[in-house]
Amino acid sequence: MPAPDAVYLDNAATTRPMPEVVEAMAQVQLEHFGNPSSAHRFGDQPRRLLQDAREFLRGTLSAANLVFTSGGTEADLLGVAGAVQRRSPGRVLCAASDHPAILQQANLLARTRHRLVPLPVTEDGDLDPEVFFDHLGRDVRAIAILHGHNELGTLSALEELVSLARRVCPNAHIHVDLVQSYGKIPFDLDNAGVDSVAVSGHKLHGPRGVGFLACSSTAEIAPLQLGGGQEAGLRGGTENVAGAVGLATAAEAAFTHLSATSDHTEALATRLLGHLADAFPEVERLGHPDSRLPHILSVRLPGVVAATLLERANADGIAFSTGAACHSGDEQQNPVLASIGLNRKQAREVLRFSFSRFNTTDEVDRAAARVVEHARELLRQAPAPRARR
Repeated sequence: MPAPDAVYLDNAATTRPMPEVVEAMAQVQLEHFGNPSSAHRFGDQPRRLLQDAREFLRGTLSAANLVFTSGGTEADLLGVAGAVQRRSPGRVLCAASDHPAILQQANLLARTRHRLVPLPVTEDGDLDPEVFFDHLGRDVRAIAILHGHNELGTLSALEELVSLARRVCPNAHIHVDLVQSYGKIPFDLDNAGVDSVAVSGHKLHGPRGVGFLACSSTAEIAPLQLGGGQEAGLRGGTENVAGAVGLATAAEAAFTHLSATSDHTEALATRLLGHLADAFPEVERLGHPDSRLPHILSVRLPGVVAATLLERANADGIAFSTGAACHSGDEQQNPVLASIGLNRKQAREVLRFSFSRFNTTDEVDRAAARVVEHARELLRQAPAPRARR
């Protein structure tokens, strides 16, 4: 257990599940343990609970269909690789700054002679509509769009990108990674004009190991995991009823508090940025200055090695990130930071703080004080730059 005065500011990596979520899941596990595919009475209630969760979650996005998965990564896989299985070989477009769940599908897509094409991005990490338009063509079979960037916080220019795609390649499947946005900002799948979206439970105080792919009425998806025909034949395997119930419980709370949470987390991000800017005027906020997720603050602190700062802050019980958790332990250049033009030295100076509705201003103030103290010490210890000969 972390210390009582520990401060957790890494909610983009994962969130603490709410007690109501844990309690709802425990009740399902203990009292409704039957297989929802069973014809006897022990399967009746699990089947109803699964269907209720599905219908509620489907309704939050105005989706036509919903497939439960093991999380956002699998939902991204099913939404892209599953879509092109039903299409002739061609190109799949994404951003060079996209999540590894998309970028690392390249080899899998190549097995069906589809080619993943990561496109250059703006300094904010978003697809540039002009560059995007230049790469569109009738051979584009699918398009992956990261709605809210997990490292930078940038919101994509989704409406413009979808409009361009529908004009040039109207039959391409458009898949949106909604993992960081779902339950944080409003989103309507039908109004957005996209074919599928991916969601993960543990990003909104729900359980790990469960997510879903929500689809439009016209989406065509081929299963990647066969088995007993569950999930309308799109994902075999006995359903995770407790996980589905836990995710629905978390989603209901998230949408109930959506507006208040957005205002609160944005205020916390602004407050922490203010503390850093007061101490270090040279601090640089990454991501789009206006169109961004409210709960993510990505900054570069010149001259400070973020990993060392994190190590010292962690000893004080302060948790944040030096980039996406998906990249932790990777000694290579972070591809996201490289795609927005940062060199290796600059990339090592990037910090990411992410907030939830359960964080407080007192926590932010305490975390900022320790981060500033350690950063100042590291700058004092840094070797002086060599003079030019």
